[in-house]
Amino acid sequence: MQKGESIISIALAAVVFFAVLAIQRRWNPANLTDVASSAEDFILTTAGIRGQVPDIAGYERVKTFRLHRYRAGLYRATPTPFVFAPGRLVIYDPEDQPVFKLETLEGSKEPWTALYDFAGRRGLTVAGSRARPDYDRDLAGEGIPNVIIGQYSGGEHCCTMATVVALGKDAVTSVGRIEGLDGPPFEGLEVRKLTKEASWQCIAHRPYVTTCGSYTDAADVISVYAFAGGRFTDQTARFGDYLKETLRQNLAKWKQEKNRSMGLLQTLAVNFAETGQKDEGKSFFGLNLSQFVPSLQKQNVDPNACLSAAENLMERVPTLGP
Repeated sequence: MQKGESIISIALAAVVFFAVLAIQRRWNPANLTDVASSAEDFILTTAGIRGQVPDIAGYERVKTFRLHRYRAGLYRATPTPFVFAPGRLVIYDPEDQPVFKLETLEGSKEPWTALYDFAGRRGLTVAGSRARPDYDRDLAGEGIPNVIIGQYSGGEHCCTMATVVALGKDAVTSVGRIEGLDGPPFEGLEVRKLTKEASWQCIAHRPYVTTCGSYTDAADVISVYAFAGGRFTDQTARFGDYLKETLRQNLAKWKQEKNRSMGLLQTLAVNFAETGQKDEGKSFFGLNLSQFVPSLQKQNVDPNACLSAAENLMERVPTLGP
């Protein structure tokens, strides 16, 4: 009898393992999309006291947020026997009706999804801080509050997708999506005002690894997302002054010998290219590469291959033009 029970237990464990493995292989962060919340999907499966974030059958509520006149709940499927589990972030109106949903992936111990905290540090709430989290801000300058939701895919060097959501009076809608951000939320994203206008900009930092080195040597390629035509889209070419100032600041860093690294050298080459100075970037990289040749040779990297890879990267990045 004990032997039979043992076989059944092993079989059940195998089924659970392969089911989770299948989810992990099929899951793709680029496919995370916001979908309309239907009565069949939510109203019949949620429960709670009016004024509180409802429960969802089959999920545990791991975090709640107050967003202007709305509330939101972050949920994780239960049980979670492995390192991650499917999740949901749901925004509810004042009548406790779901009006917006994102499918997420959550860690079994800590949630991976986060909301950008404008009162925090680099978008994250500071532990022990007395400041109340500030999750919504009028980023578009149109009098409608926005929130930024960061969804993490897991992995050592990957990846966050940021979704900008408008909390309108009559509807909650996605107004922009920024993919391929480095690390967990919000390591690869800045939210700043780059002009005197009322709107804010989202600055994405994406590392580009070449044959010149490892992930720590990657170039930091900048993209500026701004509100135009009703959505936040890549508007980098509009912000030449910001790109030129970034180049100036990085050149100032380079002047201090202690700051020199392959990562900064490749970033400067990209900075030159982004400001329409590709020839200057190639020249700067070539003239300064010699100091890294011994290190490259220790890694069995051909310096000429490194030079070619950096030049190819400069050709690929968008530029301001002449």
